[in-house]
Amino acid sequence: MKKIITSIFFIFMMIESVLSEDLVYGVKFNNSISKNEIYSINLNTGVAVLKQQFAFPSGFWTPGSSFMDSYNGKYYLKDSGNVFMVYDTETDTMSQTSTFDSNFQAIYQTPWAGKNLIYANSEETKTQIGEGGETAIQISNTSTELDIQDADGDTVIKVTSDGATHIGENSLVTIESGGRQQLYATDASGNRIDINIPSGTNLLIDGEDVMGSIDSSIALGAAFASLPTGAEGAGYTCGLGTGFHDSASAISGGCGFDFANYSFVDSMPEMFQKASFNIGAASVVYGEGDDATLKAGITFKFGAPKPVREAKDNNLLLENKIDAVMAKNEAIQNENDLLKAQIAEINSQLKALNMLAMN
Repeated sequence: MKKIITSIFFIFMMIESVLSEDLVYGVKFNNSISKNEIYSINLNTGVAVLKQQFAFPSGFWTPGSSFMDSYNGKYYLKDSGNVFMVYDTETDTMSQTSTFDSNFQAIYQTPWAGKNLIYANSEETKTQIGEGGETAIQISNTSTELDIQDADGDTVIKVTSDGATHIGENSLVTIESGGRQQLYATDASGNRIDINIPSGTNLLIDGEDVMGSIDSSIALGAAFASLPTGAEGAGYTCGLGTGFHDSASAISGGCGFDFANYSFVDSMPEMFQKASFNIGAASVVYGEGDDATLKAGITFKFGAPKPVREAKDNNLLLENKIDAVMAKNEAIQNENDLLKAQIAEINSQLKALNMLAMN
């Protein structure tokens, strides 16, 4: 990362240097306010922009003894006394030097000992920034590719002929293709590899944690799955549900209706007469996002029940009939036993009457 930042810094410095070539500075005196003024002047348009207004301590200055320190980006404007008024182009500020010995015959800009800081090396397509060591950077620029390398020859930033930008030796690659900006990673051999975001660093989209949103979505799905989708023989069936995944939780509620319970489907196709309608709502209780989520659906039933199911239904019906017959037979048997007891009682009474009659 340090190498990348250093590379970007040098690139911006070079760009700024190029953009500043058409900008110069001028100094003039404004009689109306009795002050000198510094202007930046665009050589292409001639437009001058006021930067500073100031006064020389002595009221006069010596343009011939003034100079520009290009290394530090400062202008030293010689006062008639033993001081300089200093304009810093980087900070757009004015300052004043201390009084120096008047015996100095000349004052010069800060010397720049970096003559080899930027130079073309033996390869005509390469430019080196720095004299070696950790800060040295090589820029290889051809008609189709741009390759910025560190002192070890490892790629820091590279733009290939297809327009893809590679960051690092084992690259993080980005390229616009088909109206979309693609992002992927490659190893040293150019094979695509996974991009892993370690724990403690969240991937955000529009400010929301992607993994947190996934956890919340799974929790919502689990909560919805517990709701009824039909009436199951009743007019309607309602229920509540919950769902949990990782650190997210959700709650849901909904109802199911069978169309067969309502007369309005009598004129509709048969598939609707057998259908069920369900509706529900859910909300994340804990996790990313707390907006309510709605769901609605129709369940259609097609075809006849399987033969196995029919056999089971018929067997159940037959068993129910057998049970009813056996219960009826038991009742008849109880009635017969009661009649037998009554007949036996009558016979006993008849025998007693006969005995009385004979006596």
